[in-house]
Amino acid sequence: MEGGPNRVARLMPWAWPVLLTVLITAPLLAPGFVVGYDLVFVPDLTLRRDLFGVTTALPRAVPSDVVVALLDELGGGQVLNKVVLVAVPLLAGLGLTALWRELRLGGPLAGAAAATLYVWNPFVAERFRLGAWALLLGYAALPWLVRSALRLRRGEGWVGFLLASALCALTASGGIVGLLVAGLILLWPRGSRPGPLVGAVLLNLPWIVAGLARTSAATTDPASVPAFAARDEGYGGVLPTVLTLGGVWNANVVPSRRGDLVPVVVAFVMLLIACVGVVLWCRLERLAASLVVAAGVVLVIAMAGVVAAEPFSWVVAHVPGAGLFRDGQRYLGPLVLLEAIGFGAAIAALLKAAPLTWLVGATAALMPLAALPQLVGGGFHTSQYPADWEQARLVIGSDSQTGDLMPWPFETYRAPSWNARRPVLDPMPRYFDRGAVVPDELIVGGNRLDGEDPRAAAVAEALRTAVRTGADPSPELLRQGIGWIVVDREAGGPQPRQLIPRLTEEFSGPTVSVYRLDGTPKEQHLPAWRVVVIAAAWIAAGAVLVVALLSAAPVVQRVRSKL
Repeated sequence: MEGGPNRVARLMPWAWPVLLTVLITAPLLAPGFVVGYDLVFVPDLTLRRDLFGVTTALPRAVPSDVVVALLDELGGGQVLNKVVLVAVPLLAGLGLTALWRELRLGGPLAGAAAATLYVWNPFVAERFRLGAWALLLGYAALPWLVRSALRLRRGEGWVGFLLASALCALTASGGIVGLLVAGLILLWPRGSRPGPLVGAVLLNLPWIVAGLARTSAATTDPASVPAFAARDEGYGGVLPTVLTLGGVWNANVVPSRRGDLVPVVVAFVMLLIACVGVVLWCRLERLAASLVVAAGVVLVIAMAGVVAAEPFSWVVAHVPGAGLFRDGQRYLGPLVLLEAIGFGAAIAALLKAAPLTWLVGATAALMPLAALPQLVGGGFHTSQYPADWEQARLVIGSDSQTGDLMPWPFETYRAPSWNARRPVLDPMPRYFDRGAVVPDELIVGGNRLDGEDPRAAAVAEALRTAVRTGADPSPELLRQGIGWIVVDREAGGPQPRQLIPRLTEEFSGPTVSVYRLDGTPKEQHLPAWRVVVIAAAWIAAGAVLVVALLSAAPVVQRVRSKL
């Protein structure tokens, strides 16, 4: 009889992150896709070589698009879309709960407060609305990464470490954060067991090698630094905004009333409590310094575009790859983790002296919700792709015409009626079964920022020249390997035939039309060495992941037997 209550008591700390997840993701129960800004899932993403980074574009979605193309075969893109979004708060909350037990800084009430702050904060809310699902999965993996790294210092836990590193490596920014945190914990102070860290580096090779192997310099428009710099959200400056875990560059994704009096006061109270807790933790555990250093590094990155805009602009314009850091606020994961642990540590100290511990603990656990009630529902809305998109997909897939497709108009984002006019990264390059020349110029604050893909730049310039002079852009489009033009009929602007006379209409529906460009597209060849090194990077990363997954099976069995 005693086993039942004890079992419930053991499971209760794990139930709290589940409840938080339900509060955030309940709208996902409705049928349809959740798409918005960079969150783009389609019914079936076809595995193509450009998804591996074998293209002229920067590897912005390497390796995340390959992972999606493989996993959506199991249940379809819509199911995967929902699973990914649910996994972010669930893994984050469960991970912080597991890390809290590992650190032994306090009881379950204080741990619940720490888990709440890690799941429920402006960073998560803003990045959810911006559609940064792969970055958020890496964020959710951070507590698991820290926990397994701490265990590695004792000679165990390498499987969990590699699996958490793999989630971080879904994006370049997540991979950088994961390597920073893991490296500091494993190598400093008094470094030990660097072997698993080598495995983590191998897991990041796909995006590293695809970026380094570009034949053109991966430099960035310097105007992107002020465009993507962290912003004040009504917290008395950019630094206080960032310290309260906000400051995303896009004002349209900031939760409403974030700068109102009550959220501001609660946010600063939680920040003060967290700072006290971090001091207490550092006095108890020397390894806390590693996470403090990591948080300091990402805070400097987040503020670079604000306090050193001109020198940073010069750096991104001349140093290949430096553009990765232009949106510095997205690296805040270690700072959020540090504040969450500090918040829990301070609450744990308070609970030792305070009366009515359940009331104090419950109040602390609910404070993040009071500061950000807008996260209820996550801002998620479901939509359905128009029926004629699937018809157009079948037309393109059944034709033997060679060449990549080009979306029309040649712009990065759309605000289609089928998505209730919510902005979304153009889904066409993912939806249709062809390689695509993807526009990578961005319009931020009314200013157009240059992209990094030379093919996309050549196409954009040819179209602009056609608008100015009436010159036929077909020869340049064929030279860039374009054989198809897929038109978003709702987007407005000039129609393809107004600028390109050499077109054959293959399909016309209510929302999309498909044209074949007359002529023979030039086959696009990348240097053989580049294909080889990218393939080698994928093989190395895949081998590490397979070993970790095979080794995880016995661990899962042992955990299940203990429950």
